[in-house]
Amino acid sequence: MNSQHNPLLVDADSVLRAAADRGLSLPGLIWDDTCSSTNDELARLVRDGGAGAEQPAEFTIRGTDFQNSGHGRLGRTWTVPARRSLTWSILLTPPAGFSQWGWIPLIAGEAVRAAVAEAGVPAVIKWPNDVLTEDGKKLCGILARIESGAGGVRVVLGMGLNTRLEPADLPRADASSLAIETGLDGSEIDHEALLVSILSTLIPCYRELTDYGDEDFRDSPTAQRVREHMVTLGTKVRVVRPDGSELIGIATGLDHGADLIIDDRVSVSAGDVHHLRPVSVSTDPDRGESR
Repeated sequence: MNSQHNPLLVDADSVLRAAADRGLSLPGLIWDDTCSSTNDELARLVRDGGAGAEQPAEFTIRGTDFQNSGHGRLGRTWTVPARRSLTWSILLTPPAGFSQWGWIPLIAGEAVRAAVAEAGVPAVIKWPNDVLTEDGKKLCGILARIESGAGGVRVVLGMGLNTRLEPADLPRADASSLAIETGLDGSEIDHEALLVSILSTLIPCYRELTDYGDEDFRDSPTAQRVREHMVTLGTKVRVVRPDGSELIGIATGLDHGADLIIDDRVSVSAGDVHHLRPVSVSTDPDRGESR
């Protein structure tokens, strides 16, 4: 529920109108001042739909001004001070037989990157699910999870963008926020405008992904944009896999499913990626892979 003294940073009706002005039709937007996890809450709506409740429509959004029990990758927790990040999740319903799961967080990363750039902060994508400043400080984390509902397999896609954090609020030294990067007072960072800007890239790019079907999505305009703005490619990296094993090499491309290709020979689908140093790599402009 909304606080009596603090109006919500995102007004649902205002966002729906602004989205419609950009040609986007959203079925609904739920926003409040506090929730445990927007991903958990949206996933619960999907599960409840399988138990007799109405199934939420594609592009339903669940957001909050303060997420107090958020999730990071690989089971980590994630939280920031209240009213200082744009924290929300959106429901995607890929068609039957869809298999290009790895592209979804990368498309979301490109959507956030474009919105951040529109707000005056040049940014880059880090594989598989982060958006960084050009000097490598984290601005946004993205987390996608698969849920099975009455309508089939669905994706709950969540993201948290550091917007109004001050230096003392930063959870770690290699993080930043739009307020810090632009020098603006946090109150000048418009959450509604950022949200609509992200959606204006995310939804068309996602539709392009689903329209490709079994074709190689690497040939698409969206995939080309992702590769163009992905700082990981052409960089020497250390990948720590979920089982604790490590792989060091040059990130030379993305495969058909958006897994990261190391040294032109190994594809990595999950893991923590640490950038070690940039390396000059010859790439195919159509695929972003070394030869």
